[in-house]
Amino acid sequence: MKKSMIIIAVIIAIIVVGIGIAFSNMDNNINVDIQKLAEELINAQIFEDDLSPIERDSVIKKYNFSDKNIKNINSYVGTGATSEEILIIELLNKEDINTMKKIIETKIEERKIDFENYLPKEVYKLENYNLEIRGNYIILCISSDYDKAKEIIDIYINR
Repeated sequence: MKKSMIIIAVIIAIIVVGIGIAFSNMDNNINVDIQKLAEELINAQIFEDDLSPIERDSVIKKYNFSDKNIKNINSYVGTGATSEEILIIELLNKEDINTMKKIIETKIEERKIDFENYLPKEVYKLENYNLEIRGNYIILCISSDYDKAKEIIDIYINR
């Protein structure tokens, strides 16, 4: 009886570890065309403002990112009359992903304070934004429609 319980426990442990490895590898195998994802978000009519592309160096400076682990960046921002933004970063590896996420969250908090006095209606967008970590990607979308942006990101990532 004890031997069979031990065997069952070992089999269950192997299954659980196998499932965990499979799910973690699924996230690592994500490959995103960051330009096409940005275009899909822009074309979804979830922005009140006209977004314009921002160059890599300007994004790195704006967020004070370290460039050493960034493979690719795609960013669009509004005219300044809104808080709307798209930021998609592909990292070489996951090493800095949590640090970069915290930097982005801090910048959003700073922007909230700025917009509270400047355009208070924009604060809602900065409180209800999409910030997704998928594989080696960080995806930020600040728009007027959180749910639609989330749907687009999920559909695009899960293709």
